[in-house]
Amino acid sequence: MLLFGDIVFFLAALVITKFALSGVSEEFIGPQSIIPPLAVLFFFFMMYDLYSAQIDSVFNILIATILSVAASTVVSIILVLVFRKENIPVLIWVVRFVILEAVMVTWRVFAASRIKKSGRQLRILIIESMDNTSRLARKLKYASNYGRESTYYIINPNSKEEIDIILNEKLEGFDQVFVSPAIPYDIKNQIETKAFILRKDVSFLAGLAGITTMRGDIVQLDDTPVIQKHPLVITKWQKLIKRAFDIVVSLILVVITLPVFVLCAIAIKLDSKGPVFYKQERYTIGKKRFNVLKFRTMVEDAEKFGAQLATEDDPRITKVGKVLRAMRLDELPQLYNILLGSMSVVGPRPERPIFADEFSQKVKNYDMRYYVKAGLTGYAQVYGKYNTRVSDKILMDLIYISRYSFLLDIKLILLTVKTMFVKSATEGIDEERDRELCSIERERKRRQETLKLLGLRGTENEDIDNNTGVQL
Repeated sequence: MLLFGDIVFFLAALVITKFALSGVSEEFIGPQSIIPPLAVLFFFFMMYDLYSAQIDSVFNILIATILSVAASTVVSIILVLVFRKENIPVLIWVVRFVILEAVMVTWRVFAASRIKKSGRQLRILIIESMDNTSRLARKLKYASNYGRESTYYIINPNSKEEIDIILNEKLEGFDQVFVSPAIPYDIKNQIETKAFILRKDVSFLAGLAGITTMRGDIVQLDDTPVIQKHPLVITKWQKLIKRAFDIVVSLILVVITLPVFVLCAIAIKLDSKGPVFYKQERYTIGKKRFNVLKFRTMVEDAEKFGAQLATEDDPRITKVGKVLRAMRLDELPQLYNILLGSMSVVGPRPERPIFADEFSQKVKNYDMRYYVKAGLTGYAQVYGKYNTRVSDKILMDLIYISRYSFLLDIKLILLTVKTMFVKSATEGIDEERDRELCSIERERKRRQETLKLLGLRGTENEDIDNNTGVQL
């Protein structure tokens, strides 16, 4: 229905444009101008997940639609100039853009609000273990996903009666089942088998085993089928395409942002003493060290007493620095890191060695993120939130490596632009706040409090697992 509505309202916008530009030559607004722009608009709608089955907020739909129409208009202009070699007056493009934006935004916001009000909520059953609670299961329960109604059900894995209730009574009343990673394998297997018989979707944690299995092939060894897993690597051909893409994108952005670059440099020099740029050592592919370039946003010698995490109202941040950080402009000089080859446009976030070495010891699979170059933006930066833990972001980095494609890079770049307009998403790429919320000490304290509520005792030196909550 959304696809049909998009076609109808796109054509309606062209008709309105035709009347608004009455007297203008038909070749500029005739049928020959319909199919290419419509195809481009569909492409950007798909990149921004506007045909996704998951119900999103009306505000997110609004932002995605505005950006899609703007991007499709720019690409349509480029296509016309390259292939048709026509000099279409600027007035026509401006009128078409304004009318198309107004019509498509009105239609999409109306459709999103109606879907949100009248659409049936997806019922999710989250099955949790009493013996070993999962932080991920709790996070799913309280996640603010539109169009989903979650039920949190805790079972005793040693109770056959409770397992039978799940299998014979609970599963049928839900659309999708999420099985906590803390549930024993044999019980998971029973639940999965029963859910498939009832034609229900089953969800599991996307751990390393699951991610590598997605890349696997079924190979027949004599009369034994096996799943052959492949390492998480990007091929030489993919690396070549990715590098070429990095050079082209960074060069274009350097040219476009040059005026902004100059204004930022002047503002920094006028605001406080010290250099315009700030160099900081980071890790990239193969755990190689490099100096990331940033605009200086703190007073000179801000870390003269050692590395310190920035707080929300950190007195070391300058007035101009607050503005640059809020608009993410402090990272603009990293375009030169991309040109020089130490970074990529898309990839895992570059981390400081002093923190990365600590994470490497405490977070499982952390060093696997060094299979690719560090990126200006990435999968974890786009889909993560401010309270997304380091261990979860590592899984996102591994998902990116396993699913890498040229189109995925384009999609993540487009979604990065969207995050600049969405407050919760912008908070999701705040690395200092992420470290504070993901600290081992914070998790240990939370566990001790939970154990106390349950009337149980925990040890001070208990191992902090990345996925589980309370280990009994």
